[in-house]
Amino acid sequence: MPRRLPKKFLIPLLAAVIIIVGFVVIYALTGFPDDNVCCALPPTPTSEVSLQVSPATPRPPFSPTTPNKMGVHLLLDDGRNQWPESVWREHLEAARQVVGEWGYVTQLVRLDDLNVERWQKFMDICAELHLTPILRLATTMNYTTYDGLKYLGWAAPRRDGDGTYRSTAQRYADFVSKLEWPTNQHFVIVGNEPNHGAEWGGGLPDPAGYARFLIDVADALHTKDEYAVVMNAGFDPYAPTTKRYPPLAYQEFMDEETFLDQMVAAYPDVFLRIDVWASHSYPLGPFTQPPWEQTFQIDVINETSGDDPVNPNHQDPPEGIFNRGVNGYEWELWKLSTYGVPPLPVMITETGWRHAETTDPNATDTGASLPNAILTSFYFDLALNGNHGRYPDTPETGWTAWQDDPRVIGVTAFAFNGNPAEWGHTNWLELDGDGKILAIYPIVEGLFPIE
Repeated sequence: MPRRLPKKFLIPLLAAVIIIVGFVVIYALTGFPDDNVCCALPPTPTSEVSLQVSPATPRPPFSPTTPNKMGVHLLLDDGRNQWPESVWREHLEAARQVVGEWGYVTQLVRLDDLNVERWQKFMDICAELHLTPILRLATTMNYTTYDGLKYLGWAAPRRDGDGTYRSTAQRYADFVSKLEWPTNQHFVIVGNEPNHGAEWGGGLPDPAGYARFLIDVADALHTKDEYAVVMNAGFDPYAPTTKRYPPLAYQEFMDEETFLDQMVAAYPDVFLRIDVWASHSYPLGPFTQPPWEQTFQIDVINETSGDDPVNPNHQDPPEGIFNRGVNGYEWELWKLSTYGVPPLPVMITETGWRHAETTDPNATDTGASLPNAILTSFYFDLALNGNHGRYPDTPETGWTAWQDDPRVIGVTAFAFNGNPAEWGHTNWLELDGDGKILAIYPIVEGLFPIE
């Protein structure tokens, strides 16, 4: 005959059962927490995120307060390498000599470095030197081990239990709003090239995930800071679409058209949340060819069976519209127009040429047949200012000079002052391994008078 459980054990047992059932119900309603931020490859390129968003509030037309379009992209911190604060002023003074009065300086800030006191020093130097800061909000650099190999890339932002990114968005917004800016327009870029898997946790690119992230961060910034000028992440127009199975860690990409199409498919009003369009309009090569050489091209690396179309919604652009080259933003604006997005002003947050010279002979940004710094200076001058009869043996057409294009409000050339071990062929400053300025490349000397 079965024995009854003594009453002294019955009450604790019932309490334990109630607690367990309660946790099951809570997780069933809110979703299990996602502790995996960056280290596993997602099975598909589409996030299972909440589609419930408030309608986009129409953004007022944006007008820049400075007529100066010139800028540089700083790498005081590139995510992997950081220059000590002791050299910040020297680098910013050099940048001020290059970009002029209230020229732009773009600088990334990591999610694990939202230190208001530290970055207020940057803002204070910008105020003193009359520079207009642009902050690129980044996540964190993480090492990931996959299939026995170790990779370094950007973590995907952590999702909340409801599939949104509101907690991370609020952290960014709190940081931005606490800074004392030197300008009354607070330029902020949300992420970087998310059509690279390495920029989103190392797996497959995630258009729906990034769209939701952009919405949540843009909404939080606009709510917290009335002066916020929000920009999308610049996309990589040279990235192919890869269709490998199984996917390769940190080697998966999605072409920009497919990525944009899938963003809009998931959240149709995503681009109504931003104020300015950020573009990575690099020259062909990439990084080597003259500004009059431009093309429209989408590449596919297909290592799976079958010949199904990569993007069944592909549209050929009008004649003369190119996605690769110094005016690649024209294709992006045209693509946005097909979604019903009103015209946006353009900030070219990355562009530029790599040069053969370097202070570090083992710099990892090398390439075949890089032009010398004098030639890159010539190309940049033409891209920025046009020819206008100055060079009779050089084409006059084939591109629109950035200074002549009213849609372009600024150009921050990449990169000004990176660690020469990684950015020696890209830098505009000749730097040693400690960040000391040794000289200025002719890219700068040939373009702007040094004050």
